[in-house]
Amino acid sequence: MKINKMKPKQIEEQVEKLKTPIDTGDGKRTKGDESPSRRYRHLCERLHFLTMKKALIIIAISILGSVQGANILIETPKPPAKKTIKARITAYWLGEDEFGWKSATGKRLVSGKSCAVDPKIIPYGTNLLIEGKAYHAHDTGTAVISRKASGKTKLPVVDLFYATERQAKRELARVGRTALVEIQ
Repeated sequence: MKINKMKPKQIEEQVEKLKTPIDTGDGKRTKGDESPSRRYRHLCERLHFLTMKKALIIIAISILGSVQGANILIETPKPPAKKTIKARITAYWLGEDEFGWKSATGKRLVSGKSCAVDPKIIPYGTNLLIEGKAYHAHDTGTAVISRKASGKTKLPVVDLFYATERQAKRELARVGRTALVEIQ
């Protein structure tokens, strides 16, 4: 009988048979027979698989039975923003200053992903979500810290980095002068 088709009780019976010594009169085996140790290993592996499968099904049912467990398995909600602030959005691009691709923290700037912030308000390494797009804060500048670009409102400034002036202006047109910034 094939091991994959056997029920756990049948497998246990076969394992018990293999534990007892085999008396063959002539000591020969017919073609296709497995050695007792190999069959024993296969039977034990199948029994272990069936036991683990049953345990996983029981765990899954118990988790799905609870309302919270169903929410965890079906949909993982996005983590809430630590803080949301209103900020003045500006942009800068490559060649606008002498620093090139290097940020204030020493990391390479990535067009459309990096931004400059005041590290006293938004720490370096923080992920920001501005109008549905994610940015990583790892640069700063004197105009950002002094809030010079903010004008009379004195809102915190988030300066978005882009490779070209055209990309920067297109993004500013999409986002606007001020926006809600989710600090994550």
